[in-house]
This record gives sequence, structure tokens and C-alpha cells, in this order.
Amino acid sequence: MKTETHSPLPSSLKEARKHGTFSFPCAFYRAERETNPPGFPFTVKHHWHEEPEIIYFEQDSYLVDINMEQTHAKSPCFCFINSGELHALTSDSDQFEEQAFVFSPDVIMFAEPDPAQERFLLPLSEHKIAFPSFLDASHPAFLEMQQEFFRIRSVFFRENAIHADQFTAENPISQLRIKAALLSMLGILAEHDLLVSSEPTRNPRVELLKTVITYIRQNYQHPLSLGELAALAGMNEQYFCRFFKKSLGKTPISYINDFRIRHAATLLRTTELPVTEVCLESGFNNLGHFMKEFKKATQLTPLQFRKQSAGIPDADQTQLPK
Repeated sequence: MKTETHSPLPSSLKEARKHGTFSFPCAFYRAERETNPPGFPFTVKHHWHEEPEIIYFEQDSYLVDINMEQTHAKSPCFCFINSGELHALTSDSDQFEEQAFVFSPDVIMFAEPDPAQERFLLPLSEHKIAFPSFLDASHPAFLEMQQEFFRIRSVFFRENAIHADQFTAENPISQLRIKAALLSMLGILAEHDLLVSSEPTRNPRVELLKTVITYIRQNYQHPLSLGELAALAGMNEQYFCRFFKKSLGKTPISYINDFRIRHAATLLRTTELPVTEVCLESGFNNLGHFMKEFKKATQLTPLQFRKQSAGIPDADQTQLPK
């Protein structure tokens, strides 16, 4: 599937997270079932960043959205996110195993240019070549790519004994091994003609979505109306609702409620805030409406959800939907 890449955009639309460290801007991420709200699929909301990302689906299947094109990917499978691509993913169940490696192409650039750098590394850094969107187990390059990805993973895991939000590499030997494996992955893709020329282009629909989604993420704790979101996109409300649902598969109101409910679930699991404060912190200004939406999404009340997350038996609990 061919996807579009983009020219640089205002920093306010980008993911705020910094990947890796200043001296080694590479990071490894692992989806943890233990930290995911019980019964929820693993979800990464729409976002974008300049660094390329290599995602490995080890278990379960996933709905992946890249620049408003949705693909159902079955594990084992690689998914590649090119610079500037708006992307999101959701697992089909709570039995997910997903890892991701985000890197700056600058870490594999050499001081003295050579033909390999001129043909592959420099164009990658300048967003002039692109990764394929997916690489599944049926492709002859898959096993070699998997071996190199596992090498990168093992280095990050070995250096980060305690799991944090992201795995980083400070040891120069670890960095050298990660660079070597990454260069090998690029060599494998090039050998199989999987690195393709891709001059940066702008997709106005994707740019509009980036603007609206960023606004929602920054303002979900405040009242949001269809009118202001539609005005942000330069559309009337009716057309905006059709555009948003066609693009993301949800109405704007459903998207906002889902974002707020997931934030509330995180607060219930990780804090001792009273339910009323969780309600307000998540952008709901009416407790009754919050309770109704939360139970509709999880089949549990907020208190039942908190107890289940803590492993406390509750005779009135029902099972979360799969």
C-alpha cells in the first residue's frame, strides 16, 4: 500500500514525546498488558513525528491507520511509519504483543560520504525514500528483518533492567550494536527493493485531521463543540461530521468521549482520585453523563473498574468486553 509523506509541519501538531536521549535519539517501546486497562484492546491514538518508526506485531492482529488508510495486520508482521505520517493502531483483543523502535536517521550517518550513504542514508534523512507500510511473514525478507529487530530489542532490554516509559541506550557499545543492526535492516530492505523514492507531498485532508486531533488532545479537559471543531477545519458542521467519520471511523463526539474515557481509566488505575475528580479531570462536566459513558464503554462502573484493576474481587463485577 502506498502512503504519503509530508513536508515539515508546525511543532504544535507533533507528538510532544522525545524519543531516546539527546546524544542517541533512538528509543524502544513495548506495549505492556499489565499497564493497559483490563479488558481494553491496546490503542495508540492518532499522532505523528518526524522520526521513522518500525513496529513489530508479535501476537494478536491490529487495525492500523496510516494517513487515513486502514489496514488489518495479522501477526507476526512489521509495520513501518515514515516521517510525518499520521498514524494510529488498535489491537483486536487484549492479548496483544507489540513493540516499536523509533530512531533518528542521523545516528547512522557517517562523516565521510560513500555511495551507500548517498543512495540510501542521506535520502532517508531527507525523507526522499520511504519504507514499505507492511512486511509480513510471507515475504522472503521477513526472517532476516525479524532477527535484526530482535538484536535491537535484546540490547535495549539488557541495558534497561527496570522498564520505564521508553527504553534508551546510554552505553556506547549498546549504541554501536543498535546502529549495526539498523544498518543491516536497511541493507535487507534495499536488497529486496523495498526502499522506494518518495518526494514529500502534502495531503490537505491529513493536514486538517492533524490540526483537529491535536486541538482535541490539547483541550479535551474543556468543553468542545462541533461548531468550534468544524470552524477549525474550515467546514460546516454537517460536512465536518461526515469527513471526520469517514476518515477515522467515529463521529467527533464518539472520538472525544473515547479519548476522555481512556484518560479516566488511566486515572482510576494509577491514582486514588475520587470519581468526581476523575470525571472533571477527564473533561466530563456532568457526573451522571460520565458514569453512563464509562459503563457503556467498559461494562463497569468507575469503582468496579478501579477494583478490577487492583485485583480486588467484586461480586457485582461483570466481564469487560473482548
